[in-house]
This record gives sequence, structure tokens and C-alpha cells, in this order.
Amino acid sequence: MVRRLRVKRVLAATVIVGLLLLMMQITGDERKELTVLETGFRDGVGFVQGAVMHFGYQLRDGLKRVFPFGGAGEVEELRQLIRELEGEIAILREYQLENERLRQLLDYRDNNAGNEPLVAHIIGRDPGNWFGVVKVNRGADHGVRRDQAVVLPSGLVGRVIAVTPRTADVLLITDPRSRVGAMLQDCRTPGVVRGVLDRSRSLRMSYLSREAEVVRGQLVVTSGLGIYPKGIPIGRVIAVQKDAAGLTLTADIEPLVDFDRLEEVLIILHPGG
Repeated sequence: MVRRLRVKRVLAATVIVGLLLLMMQITGDERKELTVLETGFRDGVGFVQGAVMHFGYQLRDGLKRVFPFGGAGEVEELRQLIRELEGEIAILREYQLENERLRQLLDYRDNNAGNEPLVAHIIGRDPGNWFGVVKVNRGADHGVRRDQAVVLPSGLVGRVIAVTPRTADVLLITDPRSRVGAMLQDCRTPGVVRGVLDRSRSLRMSYLSREAEVVRGQLVVTSGLGIYPKGIPIGRVIAVQKDAAGLTLTADIEPLVDFDRLEEVLIILHPGG
């Protein structure tokens, strides 16, 4: 039984090899005519290839209508257009932010018409005292004078210390040379607010009575003693300690104005200019 199975396998292998040799012979030499089997096979394959190619062309044309593709030049033009649009969006965003700031300044001016606030743009900072002095684009020709208060809707900024016909220098309250007569809004305890030497943009309120109830979070405003109008917000108490002699209290104040982001301010003109 096993022997017959082996004979059948040998015969089958012989037949397969013979057929392969015959096909090699038929297709090996250059022939002018194909066999019927070859013709049918090639026609079938050709039909399938044609159908696939037609489908591919249709798909490509459809994608072009939905997602138009261009050459390298067109792609670069599109990229350039995108860059230009991004630049225009950034400019429009700047206009929007500036309009929001100016709207707040104008609202403050309208609500404080008696003080005659004047809008001014910051155009420079003193290189030798970066955090202490700023230059604005309003001067004597606009009614600006020395010692006029400079504010924002959020609080006190400083005072004018020098004036030219078209510009003015403003000493910020964060500068150690600045002194502001102030008081705690709740208990009306007076003191003096000055800048701190470490340029941390924080403030220090000195000469507070040791009996004063000074607590964290209290609002500090101008007292009206000196050049600043009364009631302008300055900052909030963040810490309290006794002085070296223990006779008075000293409070650290966090200003309400963000002095790192000053762009426009309001100058409170003296009545009559």
C-alpha cells in the first residue's frame, strides 16, 4: 500500500515537471502568436488592470475637486498667504487690546471729569533707572506740569518730575525716591508709602501707629496730604511688622498697578492747566 502511494507521488511529480518544461518551451522563444490559454489569461488581466486604472483616475479627479493640489510654486504661495494672514491677525489683536485699555482710560476720565485726566502713551524708560522713570508723549503743550499725579483706573502710577513741550518724565511710586502720603482705607490710619530698593516692584508703608489694626488684604489709598488727590488706590497690605524701635508698624504693600505692563496712563491735570 505504501509502495503504491510512493509510485503515485513520483508519477504526479513527473507530470508536473513535464508540464512546467513544456510551458517554458512554449513561452521561452519569441513567438508571433499566443496560445488560447495565454490569450484568455492576458485579456482577463488586462480587463482588471483597466478597471483599476479607471477607478484610480476617478478617485484622483474627485480629490482634486475637493482638495486642489498645485505645484511647488502654488504651495509656496499658499504658505506665504498663511504667514501674511497670521501677521494681520496679530496686528488686529494688538488693536483690540489697545482699544480695551483705552476704553478703560476713557471711562475713568469721564467719571473723573473734575480732575481733567489726560491720556498719554509711554514712549520710553530711563536706561539708568529702568523700573523707576518712564517717558510719556504729552508735555507742556498739552497742559502737563511738574508734580501732577499719574494714574490708571486700577490705581496710582506716580507723578510728573520733568516736562518738555511734547514729553514728560514720570517717577513711578515703586522708585525708592518716591514718597506718597497714604492711609489705610478701613481704619483711616495714615502713613507714608515708598518704593523698595530691591526693585521687587513692591511698596512699603511706614510710620503706622503701633495701635493700628493693620491686617493682610487691607486697601491703601492716597491721604490727600501732598501733591496726590485723596482716595486714589495704591495697593493692598501683604505683611506687617514692627520697626526696629518697636514704636511704629511697617506694612509691605502689593501695588494694584502692574508696572511691568505699562503702556498708557492718565495724567491728572491741575485745574486751569
